Amino acid sequence: MQTLRTFILLMALVTLSSCQFNQSVNKDVTTGAYSRGDGIGVDDIAIEVNGETDNRNEFMFGEHVNLLFDNVSGLTKANGKTFPELGMYIVKNEKDTMLAYPNLLKSLNTGTELSPLQLQATFSAALPNKNNEKYKVFIEITDKKGKGKFNYELPFTVKPNDLLNLKSNGIEYSNIYLWNDTLKQPVFDNNISFEHLFILILDDIEGLEITNEKVFPIFSVDLVDSSDHVILSSPNILSAYEETGVNPQDLKNQITAKLTLAKGTVNNPCKLTATLKDKNSAKEINMMTELNIN
Repeated sequence: MQTLRTFILLMALVTLSSCQFNQSVNKDVTTGAYSRGDGIGVDDIAIEVNGETDNRNEFMFGEHVNLLFDNVSGLTKANGKTFPELGMYIVKNEKDTMLAYPNLLKSLNTGTELSPLQLQATFSAALPNKNNEKYKVFIEITDKKGKGKFNYELPFTVKPNDLLNLKSNGIEYSNIYLWNDTLKQPVFDNNISFEHLFILILDDIEGLEITNEKVFPIFSVDLVDSSDHVILSSPNILSAYEETGVNPQDLKNQITAKLTLAKGTVNNPCKLTATLKDKNSAKEINMMTELNIN
């Protein structure tokens, strides 16, 4: 009887072990990231921010975040190939879905022979951040040919891009930032290149006085080096509308100023100042930063 009980116990242990194959639960105490594998395993998960590995979950507005899942295992093989599927969702304040990509691997619909297999999911942290919003990105790796799955969650927050010093008097906005149109990303530090095109972007402008259903913004931009040499200057980029005004809804979309830098000798640092003001009131936004141009 004892032998039979021992045999039954061993059978139970073997059955339990086989059911837990490739099952894992992990939590990162630094970022709060949570992962759970059920039939699909991942050796390592890395967070890259702007191309550099950085294990954090607070991102500056516009930063590029890349999630890397190394050596994905447990996928069913057919004719030497595996058939992974990868979905990504970003939810704000636990209720509002901001981004939904149910199938990021459409190009792998016919399978892949890659081994070891690395999967990646990338998003831009260009998300609302003025009200201390809290976000969570959900990743799901599934098997097109099997029942295995792997889930990953990363809570994160977004802080404003602090390159520009902003002071507003009566004008509201959602984001103001300097955009590198050559690299297709916001500018995050003070070192920029003559060879790149830059755009000063103001999003969702509100609060200007309305006259006959129109508003009358004046938008000036100046860039001067430390020797007071003027690199560029425009007293009103919106001069075409100074007399006629514009529809307030147009300002809700975006106001932009292109900054094309003629290559030459400058004495760094250079001071960029811009002002959006209301022709019919004292309301304005002042923007300022120092840049090293090379």
